[in-house]
Amino acid sequence: MQSNLAPAGSIKRRRIDVSADTQDYSPSKGGASAFPQPSEAHAALMAGGLGGSDDSDGSEDEELGPRPTMQPRSENDIQGRLRDLEKIAIYMAQKTRTTKKAKKQLRVELDENSTHVAQLELEKGVLTTKLDTVEKQVHKLQSEKRQCEDELEETQRKHKSQMSQMHDDQQRLQKDVAGLRDELEETRTNLKSKRSECTRLESTVSKQASDQIELESSCRGLRAKVEQLEDVVNEREIRIAELEEDVATRSHTIEELEAKLRKEETMRRNLHNTIQELKGNIRVFCRVRPLLGEEKDAAAALPISFPSCEDNNQIELTQTSENALGRTTSKAFPFKFDRVFSTESTQDIVFDEVSQLIQSALDGYPVCIFAYGQTGSGKTHTMQGPDTISADEKDAQVLGIIPRAVKQIYQNTSKLAERGWEYSLEGQFLEIYNETIQDLLAPAARATTTGKQTKLDIYQDSEGHTRVKNVTTVSVDSAERVHWLLARAAENRTVAATNCNERSSRSHSVFTLYLQGTNTLTGESSSGVLNLIDLAGSERLSSSGSSGDRLKETQAINKSLACLGDVIAALAKGNRHIPYRNSKLTHLLQESLGAGNSKTLMFVCVNPSPLSAQESLCSLQFATKVNSCQIGTARRQAAS
Repeated sequence: MQSNLAPAGSIKRRRIDVSADTQDYSPSKGGASAFPQPSEAHAALMAGGLGGSDDSDGSEDEELGPRPTMQPRSENDIQGRLRDLEKIAIYMAQKTRTTKKAKKQLRVELDENSTHVAQLELEKGVLTTKLDTVEKQVHKLQSEKRQCEDELEETQRKHKSQMSQMHDDQQRLQKDVAGLRDELEETRTNLKSKRSECTRLESTVSKQASDQIELESSCRGLRAKVEQLEDVVNEREIRIAELEEDVATRSHTIEELEAKLRKEETMRRNLHNTIQELKGNIRVFCRVRPLLGEEKDAAAALPISFPSCEDNNQIELTQTSENALGRTTSKAFPFKFDRVFSTESTQDIVFDEVSQLIQSALDGYPVCIFAYGQTGSGKTHTMQGPDTISADEKDAQVLGIIPRAVKQIYQNTSKLAERGWEYSLEGQFLEIYNETIQDLLAPAARATTTGKQTKLDIYQDSEGHTRVKNVTTVSVDSAERVHWLLARAAENRTVAATNCNERSSRSHSVFTLYLQGTNTLTGESSSGVLNLIDLAGSERLSSSGSSGDRLKETQAINKSLACLGDVIAALAKGNRHIPYRNSKLTHLLQESLGAGNSKTLMFVCVNPSPLSAQESLCSLQFATKVNSCQIGTARRQAAS
């Protein structure tokens, strides 16, 4: 019984789905006339089977008759109740079959209507397309019509303009015809005049014919002269060709000589370096300054003497002292150096010996020249010259090594330019004061935002050269430029008074000149460095009379000079470790002190005064240590 009742609910749901499917075909969308009328099965289904209720309410069906109902029976009349239920089940089964049949018919009608709707939609699309095509054709025809009207209007305008132009042309031509008639009359008048002139010219031509005969005679004479001149020109062209050949030969000879000269320049550099190596890559010169002022009164008792020697390389210092018995004793200390300059030696004589090392720097070697000695022994005078130099004295004998070296370098670079060498020179001027590096060329306003001076540190560049960070480097583009550098450095250098000198330099000054050379003809290059150092005065604390800041300065100076002595001693002994970094001075001069490719010259400056005998002895003894040091063969630096 339960299985027979289940389709009733299913039929109810299908009734709802059918009504949903058919609502799209209402007259408001497709039009009532476009769809067929509902069939009798549809009407029966809507009115009876699908429209009814599943409850036993006693409703009737037109085909099946009234719906059976449960008759009132007693509780014990089970057979009667079963019969009633069987009637109801039979009725429901028949009703279900009727409903399915009606639903199937509705599905057929729905498919027909869907096909009809699709066909109508297709026809609608075709008609819409045709309508669009017709509208486009209409728009195109309207556009062509407007275009034709515009062309007609333009043609009429042009026609009107052409008619006006033709009218103007007609009037102009009429004027031209009138003008031509006037010109024709004028031409006829001119023709008469020309005919009369032609008659006159004929008579002139006959006269000129006779003149032509005379000119031809003169022309023959001129041709003869021209032939003579052509012979002279040919002779001169031959001479010019001979001269050009001679010039080409001489040019070739000049090129060969220039090439030979370049080879000889290379040979000269090698020979010059060999000579310098034979003289020693570390050399010591001794210079004794003249007596000054009141010192001349004690000239008879000078402790310095110069033994007779053709090589001028010996000096002797006699030290006088009293023994415990009060007797005066004298002891002579002989010294021998590479060169000794007496009190009579001028700046020219001194630089003449130094100039060969300056040439080595130009050839591409690191060169270091430093002046060592007690305060007031003439170090600054030897390296720079007098404190003030007038314009007339810049090329005089008072100039020191630094300005003379730059002048020599510029003279030689000018000569080398003819052999293809081009040089650039850059200089820097430093001082080492209390183990602190200071830039003597930096502007006074050069400081950080905190008011502190820019820190200068020593470092090794990528090529292993010793450099100073943040230092001012200027282009030394002329020999006169060095005078400005010296003046600027003198203004900034630290000086103070001591017992040994009323204006004593309290720092080591280091002038460095970088020389970069390139030969555009051979492709050679060189990189030389020239260090010119004026060391601070070396003096014992007991004799300097220093105190306070001066005492600290003296201690710092003596410490750096002691470190210099340690480096020299280590080099003399051939130690593997050289204590370059014990002071800023030796660290800065590392490349020039003991390096295999360096050349070093030390000037030991001596004060001849008897009061300075002990300090002079210390200086000479230190110079002897330096003179005993030997380093390897110097190698020229090629610019990378």
